[in-house]
Amino acid sequence: MDLNAVGTILEKFAPLSAIADKEGNILWTSSSLEGLVSVGNKGMEEVLGLDRGGLARIPDGKKLEVILEDREYKARILKAGVHFIVEFKEIGDYRDPNVRADSLLQVIENLYDGVLLSDKDGRVKVYNKSMEELEKRRAEDMLGRYIWDAYGYSDKDKSEHMEVFKTGKPIINKYAAHAYNEGKPVYKSYSTIPIKDGERTIGVFSISKDETKLQNLLSQIMELKRESYGLEEREGAFLNGTRFTFSDIIGSSQAIKKVIREAQAIAWLDNSILLVGDTGTGKEVFAQSIHNFSKRKAHPFIGINCSAIPENLLESILFGAVKGAYTGAVDSPGLFEEAGDGTLFLDEIDSMPINMQTKLLRVLQERNTRRVGGKDSYPIKCRVISAMNTDPYKLIDAGKLRLDLFYRIAGYNLYIPPLRDRDEDIFHISHHYIKKYNLVMEKVISTIGEDLKNMMRSYPWPGNIRELEHFIENTMVRSGEDERVLRLENTPDYILEAMKWSDSGIQEREVSTENLQDSLDGLERRLLRQALEKYLWNVTRTAKALGITRQSLIYRMRKYDIERQSEQ
Repeated sequence: MDLNAVGTILEKFAPLSAIADKEGNILWTSSSLEGLVSVGNKGMEEVLGLDRGGLARIPDGKKLEVILEDREYKARILKAGVHFIVEFKEIGDYRDPNVRADSLLQVIENLYDGVLLSDKDGRVKVYNKSMEELEKRRAEDMLGRYIWDAYGYSDKDKSEHMEVFKTGKPIINKYAAHAYNEGKPVYKSYSTIPIKDGERTIGVFSISKDETKLQNLLSQIMELKRESYGLEEREGAFLNGTRFTFSDIIGSSQAIKKVIREAQAIAWLDNSILLVGDTGTGKEVFAQSIHNFSKRKAHPFIGINCSAIPENLLESILFGAVKGAYTGAVDSPGLFEEAGDGTLFLDEIDSMPINMQTKLLRVLQERNTRRVGGKDSYPIKCRVISAMNTDPYKLIDAGKLRLDLFYRIAGYNLYIPPLRDRDEDIFHISHHYIKKYNLVMEKVISTIGEDLKNMMRSYPWPGNIRELEHFIENTMVRSGEDERVLRLENTPDYILEAMKWSDSGIQEREVSTENLQDSLDGLERRLLRQALEKYLWNVTRTAKALGITRQSLIYRMRKYDIERQSEQ
């Protein structure tokens, strides 16, 4: 055997290698190994730390750990007839593709993000622990299977991995449910990217983030900031056109905490939202907070009050116009264009004329529109949040709101409770505004007198938080510079007259629309609960007995915070 010829070939595949005979004598050494092993002074058994004749007793393919020149190596012994080929590889040598591959697999397995990799045939090759936790699946049930079979698709064309494999185009930062746990969708944020070998696609991988944990952490942070009720005043607006986050919503009542939790949960999704609440309850604060808690927070928030825009201008303001479309028209983008990938907030949408509602419905259905007078269409990418201060089902019954538009804008319906249903929040909010106006007016008010508290408790606050802020501000203006207690006598007469209050106590008020509404709301709440209890909380049967739709009953249950009490 020409050992030099064999060695020349061997060196190309194993740079650190040697050939020895059965007695352990080194017959040939690669040039790279020459500096690590002295051929003249050592035999292979000595290099490997074996007893004499031990080389022959080593099983074929056996790996041993040895130290050469103060570095650790793995030596693999291969039998070739009467000769032995010994291949050395430095432990932890990242120039070795196998070391790099093993290391990367360990990195992938221990990432907090989920990783899924499929090969050119669509078979799952990598499915790490984080993906198991995120999707509530087992790697052993996924590995080796076609990805469309593993996820239960009817055909492989529905697989995004196969779509990316065919097109070679990545899908970046998408949010969707690709798995279900006990019938509930598991939402995740993910990117799916092709793996290239030159110009050829050889596989596809996805990196998925479990944003539920992040969302819960953000919720906790917001709640802590909220409980401090804005001690640090923020100046100006955010770059996305908003001023508020959930931390700006003041209150400790269960009613407001429940609404905030619901709002945070739906903020992470991408469906349309309808906010329903009385005037002054903070619908736009909720809309901006939802935007800032969502994935669209880096994009614009555009708000418009539909009741403040003349009917003949509303269409061009929403959808844009081209020059010459009507007298005085110039090229201008609409709010849908300006919102881009952000959020468009349509306040008092119920004031929109029916014919305009029809146009809006078409745009939301097709997610596509064109400027007034224009020929070219553009896609609608923004999320739409709408708001109204009237029961939508009453508006539908009165013919003021299209039913099909309601279903389109109310992917989720969120009812914001009025201040009269949040009694424990009245003084929580009042102290926030006292702190605010102490700074503005250079006052030192720290508490509210009992006489003033009694009056505030009895008043229904039809203007809600907006009215309460106005009340605190105007009462503080009349307080002395060194007064620490806000008193009844500080309240302006015109406010007292409006609130039907005198120094002697609460006067018997004339029946007003606010008082009548309060009475009707209380009566409706009691009737609904009685009917639900009668029909064992079966919503469909209860709605039929009351002569209203099932959706209307559900809306009213949310409005009055009616829930079935758990049995003890």
